[in-house]
Amino acid sequence: MSSSVLVVGGGLAGLLAAREHARAGRRVVLLEAAPVVGGAIAQTHLGRLALNAGAEAFSIGRGAVDALLAELGIDGAAVSPREGLGSRLVSAAGVHRAPGGGLLGIPGRPLAADVRAVLGTAGALRAALEPLLPARIGARPGATVAETVSRRLGRRVLERLVAPIVGGVHSADPATLELAAASPALVAGLARHGSFVRAVREIRGADTASAGTRVRSLAPTMAALPAALRADLLARGGLLRTGVEVVEAGRTGDTWWARTASGETLEASELVLAGPPDMTRALLAEAAPEIAAAIPQAPSAAVRLVALALDAEALDAFPSGTGALVAPGTPGIRAKALTHASAKWEHVGEQVRAAFPDAASPHLVRLSYGRPGEPLPEREGIEGLALADASRILGTELTREQLLGAVVIDWDRAMNQALPGHRAALDHLTALLAEEPTLHLTGSWRAGTGIDAIVRAEHHHGSHPTAEGTPA
Repeated sequence: MSSSVLVVGGGLAGLLAAREHARAGRRVVLLEAAPVVGGAIAQTHLGRLALNAGAEAFSIGRGAVDALLAELGIDGAAVSPREGLGSRLVSAAGVHRAPGGGLLGIPGRPLAADVRAVLGTAGALRAALEPLLPARIGARPGATVAETVSRRLGRRVLERLVAPIVGGVHSADPATLELAAASPALVAGLARHGSFVRAVREIRGADTASAGTRVRSLAPTMAALPAALRADLLARGGLLRTGVEVVEAGRTGDTWWARTASGETLEASELVLAGPPDMTRALLAEAAPEIAAAIPQAPSAAVRLVALALDAEALDAFPSGTGALVAPGTPGIRAKALTHASAKWEHVGEQVRAAFPDAASPHLVRLSYGRPGEPLPEREGIEGLALADASRILGTELTREQLLGAVVIDWDRAMNQALPGHRAALDHLTALLAEEPTLHLTGSWRAGTGIDAIVRAEHHHGSHPTAEGTPA
């Protein structure tokens, strides 16, 4: 069987790539090993309640996803967070409202009252000195987030503002995450202004909202997006096959081919690999060894999510706003993030009430576990751990008697770690791919964290724009 374009991988990046080729009039075949497309944009069920099993929102900063939704005809399903709640940061300093106007946790106004509340006066004063430092401080190519932020802004900014976001959004350790990969905009801003503080002010402008409010979601769940992309691809004549694992890829002359686990061979004039970097590297090892060797090591971080449906009157006041990010090492809390989904999204609140009509005060909260270098908590007994963590984060005792139901969701390969040298490796890889116009590599490991980053990368045909993600 032959086709113009063969796409391996049906996550968001693969679906977008397939759509772009189909829009250009090419015949497209997309193969996905899982039973459904969408990757980490998925839904599950807790009784009668459909809920997000992975990504629960997308950034609206650049407008790329909103434009895509309009093209797909599902922009009417987009919803914004409940206004006025904000989110929280939890650390050894306690629970505080997340400061507004920052980027990757770096404050644009270090002496603002909401920043001082988290950092303390000494920490805020230390951060306020940052614009006076020479631009070269912390600007070493390949520097990690921890190295640069601690040198320029101090340990408290790193530990109480940046680390919770890096852990919750990127599922990464600031000590190993390359700053240039996490936020190219900050690196460019430092080069332009000689200061992170001044760079953040320029990038955020008059926008003083916290990053957690600059998002939208889809009703009933984010799974509406891959479903719409699937329908669009099929309407354009594309062929989509799920449950098909590709185990080998190669090239004969000008023709690319892929062999499936069942022994079937498919051919195409162009090949798109839209899987994790290790899978992509393995598939190209013989057909394109130089490109395979240039794919950066970006190990995946496992994440375990626990969704709790609770009948708890104390949560009616939304005590932690839309949710919270937790700093590493916070005493008594193992979760790295909590989303109070029924507080953050009005449509989720309505769905929870409909699913549990006999509950007086039904709520849905979702906790995430999985910091790099730490073992995941065991599935057995994790509901008790999640209840204890939620109690501490939300500031109210939650018990098993209030538990209406729970579901545990595992993601083994959803988040890739951009280690030092990642950005330079991507630039080298891009140069090599320019010499192979019939081979395309895509995915979050190239685009950056978050739905918006992947959409913009595909729109720019493989470029690597600035990415600010949303909490896991």
